[in-house]
Amino acid sequence: MRVLLLQLDGKLPNLALMRIAAHHAGDEVVLRRGGERELWDQEWDRVYASAIFEKTRPAVERVRREYSNAIIGGTGVDPAIDLSWYGITTRAVDYSIYPDFPHSIGFTQRGCRLKCPFCVVPRKEGAVRQDQTIWEIWRGDPWPRNVILLDNDFFGQPQWRYRIQELREGNFRVCFTQGINARFLNDETAEAISSVRYFNSDFTDRRLFTAWDNRKDEHRLFAGLEALKRHGVSPNDVIVYMLIGYWDGETHEDREYRRRRLREFGAVPYPMPFVRTPELVAYQRWCIQHFDKFVPWEEWSRARYEPRRVRPAATFPLLEVLQ
Repeated sequence: MRVLLLQLDGKLPNLALMRIAAHHAGDEVVLRRGGERELWDQEWDRVYASAIFEKTRPAVERVRREYSNAIIGGTGVDPAIDLSWYGITTRAVDYSIYPDFPHSIGFTQRGCRLKCPFCVVPRKEGAVRQDQTIWEIWRGDPWPRNVILLDNDFFGQPQWRYRIQELREGNFRVCFTQGINARFLNDETAEAISSVRYFNSDFTDRRLFTAWDNRKDEHRLFAGLEALKRHGVSPNDVIVYMLIGYWDGETHEDREYRRRRLREFGAVPYPMPFVRTPELVAYQRWCIQHFDKFVPWEEWSRARYEPRRVRPAATFPLLEVLQ
């Protein structure tokens, strides 16, 4: 049987597609990503596609047109659908479809303690429950001890202390790629984070991720950030995702307040537009490319959000370097 797997979005390896590949062990399995031109060039006995984001819907519709019998899933299609709907129950994963990926990836827990209205995790995964241990996620020798955790609420699981102990004793490097909920951090959990080797998903830089979705959470968020700092985590290691364009009545001043507070603390603000309007996307770019450090928003707006239209670089010394 010839099997085509389509990863329509997402940069990291797709665990669902890796499980499908393991299910089809012995068949000819080919993975293609959404941007590859030859997606639709031949016939296949079975086609599976995965979409994480709603913005990928146009690609989903094209898959449906090209392959009428394709099995399509993922959060961007229907959070309620999982592989068991199609008789795929194996927990094994096949890394061979990602031959250039040397790390290990998986979940130590599923679900979340919270029910944020903009998040699909509670609807998709339900209450917090344990999944795999660090040792079960790691691929084993000769692969590096680099573990990417997809957990949505690492410290929400009662067994988190055991997982931290495994990371320490196994000398693992870890990426908490979905973020740590800083609003719930205390001295114990902050010390636990500082005691492990945390990195970004490429394992090139020290990095932690958290979020500030609602200005009302300011006190709890900064209490958690201060706890991290107290236990030796550099604020510059922390990227804080800022949900923007979601709350009724949100203003530019609301966004600016959060951005300034994070910059003053030393953390890295990363705006995430809920609706991708030109203004909100421009605001995101202004922050993540660090233009906000030396180009006022008014000037950025006047230049129609284009660096080359900003007044002469001599006015803003770093602009010439970043262009």
